[in-house]
Amino acid sequence: MEGSDGSSITLISRQEGFDYDFVPPLDSKYECAICLLGLRSPMQTTCGHRFCKDCIFNCLSESSSRCPVDNTPLLESDLFADSCAEREILQLKVKCPNHALGCSTVVDLMYIEHHTQACSCQPVMCPNECSATVLQKELEQHLTSQCILRVTRCALCDQPFTFNQEQLHLLSCSRVTVTCEMCGAMMPRGEVPSHTTESCPRVVVACTFAEHGCHHKMTRSDLDQHMEQAIQYHLQLLSSANKKMNAFVSDLSRTVGLIQSPYGNFSRQPSLRSQMSATSPIPENHSSPSQHDRNLEKSFGAYGGTISLNDRSSLTPQSDELGNEINKLELQLNNLSASETKSGSKIPNTITHQEIILRDVSEKTVDLNQRMLEETIKLSNLSKRIEEVDAMVEVQLADVSGKFCNGEYVWKIKHFSHLCVELQNKPGRVLHSPPFYTSQFGYKFCLRTNITWKSNEYFFTLFIHSMQGENDDFLEWPFSGEITLSILDCGPTAPKKHITESMVSKPDLQAFQRPMVSRNPKGFGYTEFVPLAKLLKSEGGSYINSDVLCIRAIVSPKAPKSSS
Repeated sequence: MEGSDGSSITLISRQEGFDYDFVPPLDSKYECAICLLGLRSPMQTTCGHRFCKDCIFNCLSESSSRCPVDNTPLLESDLFADSCAEREILQLKVKCPNHALGCSTVVDLMYIEHHTQACSCQPVMCPNECSATVLQKELEQHLTSQCILRVTRCALCDQPFTFNQEQLHLLSCSRVTVTCEMCGAMMPRGEVPSHTTESCPRVVVACTFAEHGCHHKMTRSDLDQHMEQAIQYHLQLLSSANKKMNAFVSDLSRTVGLIQSPYGNFSRQPSLRSQMSATSPIPENHSSPSQHDRNLEKSFGAYGGTISLNDRSSLTPQSDELGNEINKLELQLNNLSASETKSGSKIPNTITHQEIILRDVSEKTVDLNQRMLEETIKLSNLSKRIEEVDAMVEVQLADVSGKFCNGEYVWKIKHFSHLCVELQNKPGRVLHSPPFYTSQFGYKFCLRTNITWKSNEYFFTLFIHSMQGENDDFLEWPFSGEITLSILDCGPTAPKKHITESMVSKPDLQAFQRPMVSRNPKGFGYTEFVPLAKLLKSEGGSYINSDVLCIRAIVSPKAPKSSS
């Protein structure tokens, strides 16, 4: 049991004497009579004894003011610095503190700290945070060939990744050779999509003449055979398509006013055909409009007379179809203009008037697209606002649940297997639970967990932290009471085999003092609550159900003393 945060606690204490191996062994006259080590900043008393500065001052402050050697009364004014002895001590020879690790250096005591910092046998932590401790002289080799978090590059694609992610990278590397699931051909993974769409003989494809009406499908290896056997059929499809195209060109020519119409203006909004016909002379022998003319006129009218020249993109399939009609219309108009120019005849103002009509169509289409874009933006903003409200409601519900749990709170950690991998790869990462109260007007706490590596295995840690709450002003501090932490057995079998530990608060620890920040940085709990393997393998119970781990905390404050 430890009262700690995730990091180690450094206690600032008095400095005792020099704890080094002296060469030759230290003379007793240079030893502190209190700590029995080499004198550090030696002080001499009026009775002739030497002590470390911190040792003698600490001794005088904790006990009666007497010399620890001969019990002579002493005051701080009876002490003076022994500079001569200090100079002699600092010139003594000592072994490097790392001599047990292979360093044979012997230096003056005054230079030992400088040497230790540069000593090749000094133990150092891996800068990659892989939790390994190595000697300074072995650090470079560790970083290049041993560290599991060292950055390396793929020999196939030259992409960087950490060494412990090598197998994961190989599962997605674009240069790894794989087998096509369709035909069994070997190729780099990155070429599989293009192979499937362009050359794989086992992929089912449509006939080359599918757009003209051939609906046969076959494997790519059988495509050539189909093309040879269906030549006559394909020629018939091409002939039929050519006839339809000629009929369309003929109908379109009549539509744009090349043949004069005996009809006058319509009482309704003029159609594309009637507007163009109004600007061109109409021969007397012109026949009535064909059914195709009426259909084309009707289809243009269905779009409100709007066709865009400059903005071909649209938000609906109908607009795309309209754009295709525009392209065909422009092409036919250009061909028609060139044909009339060669024949010497003129169509006064027809093309110009057509451009005016299409420009009006373009403006209406752009306006429609703009309004649809504005509605899309409004919907997007509304969706984001709904997500924010949902998150806010979820937080408020969790806060209400914790406030009325009466000190018995169950923390459900979802996606536990994924969190385990993340916590193992990042030793400094911790996870905090939502806050909860011991009662509606009680203390506020939360739980904290992470994964640590000790004694060659991973352990699941569990701590409890006090938090600033709404009731702190009238509660008794420091907190006093009993705390029970449990990992719940969620399996179907009975009896349940919960993993439970109970502890009593210690008022002298900072973990139970009134928190001065949102969450007390000092926690109280267990650094080795349970081996991680026991949770994952469910030894003795089923602790992970549907990838969810349930942790229960029961906090029972000590009843306050009644005032008489």
